[in-house]
Amino acid sequence: MRVLITGTEGFAGSHLAEHCLAMGDEVWGTIHPGNRCSNLVGILDHLVLRAGDVASPGFLRSVLREARFDVVFHLAAITFVPEAEREPARTYEVNLMGGLNILEGVRTESPGTRVLLASSAEVYGNARPEAMPLREDAPINPSNIAAAAKAALEVVARPFVESYGLSVVIARPFNHTGPRQRPDFVCSSFGEQIARIERGAEPVIRVGDLRPKRDFCDVRDIVRGYRMLALKGRSGEAYNLASGRSVCIRDILDTLVAMSRVQARIEVDKARVRAIEVPDIYGSTEKIEKDIGWKPEMPLEKTLRDLLNWHRDRLSCGRPA
Repeated sequence: MRVLITGTEGFAGSHLAEHCLAMGDEVWGTIHPGNRCSNLVGILDHLVLRAGDVASPGFLRSVLREARFDVVFHLAAITFVPEAEREPARTYEVNLMGGLNILEGVRTESPGTRVLLASSAEVYGNARPEAMPLREDAPINPSNIAAAAKAALEVVARPFVESYGLSVVIARPFNHTGPRQRPDFVCSSFGEQIARIERGAEPVIRVGDLRPKRDFCDVRDIVRGYRMLALKGRSGEAYNLASGRSVCIRDILDTLVAMSRVQARIEVDKARVRAIEVPDIYGSTEKIEKDIGWKPEMPLEKTLRDLLNWHRDRLSCGRPA
C-alpha cells in the first residue's frame, strides 16, 4: 500500500518509515524545513519526501493531490513537554492545527484515505492509582500543554468521522524509547550521558526526579502497532499502546548504569525536575489485543541496550543526535 507519514525525520517517524518499507509499502513522508534527516540516512533512497510545515493547510493539500494514499500516519508534533511549555501557541499550532489540516486535507482531497492520528497517553493526566491500568474509557484530563493539544485534536477528529464519514483511528502510545530518541527525553538522556562518560567526559550523570513510574515500550513495537491499527483498528476509536506495567525511572537508570563500562556518580539537576509530574501511570492493552492482536514483544533491557549502543556509535562517528 502507499502511505504518507508526517514527521518522517523524527524518532518514531523514522522507525515507522523503516517498518512500512520492510512490509512492502510505498512510503512518502513530510519533513519540516531545516530539520536534519540523519535518522533517515539508511533509507533515503527508498522514500518520497516533501518539505513543509504541517501547520500550513496548503502544504498538506498539495501533497495529498500528488498521489492517492491508502493511509496517512500523522506523527508530526511537539512532544517534549518543556519545549511545549515554553511555546504554548506554537504547540497548539502544530499539535492541534497540524492534525486538523490533515483531516481537512483528507476530507477534501482524498476522503477514502485512512488516517492514523498519534495522540498520547499524556491525555489521561494525573490519574488515580485505583484507575490503573488505564483503559481507553478513562477520563481525559491533560496536565500539560502538549497533552492538552493532543486531547483537543481527539475531540476535533470525532465530527470528521461522524459527520463526514472519514476513517480515523487514534493511537495513544505510552512512553516509548529506543535508538534515535532525542537526548532530552529521560532514557535517552541517561544513555547519552553514560556514552559521553565512557569517552572521557566528567563522570557525573545529571538527573531529575527519579521517583515517577512510567509504562515503557520499545519504539519499534509502537510503530508496528501504528501500522496494525491503520489496517485493523475500528474507525472513531482510540487505542492504548502500552506494556501494561510501570517501571520506576530509578530502575531505568540502574539498568543503564549496569551496562556502562565506567563508574559515575548521580547528581540531581533542578532544571530537569518538572513542576507538574504524574507519579505513576500504566495502561491496559485489553482493547488493542482483542481488536488487532497487538502486544509489545521487545524486552525493556534490550531496548535500553540498543539505545545505549546507538549513542556510543553516533558519538564515535561524530554524528548529531
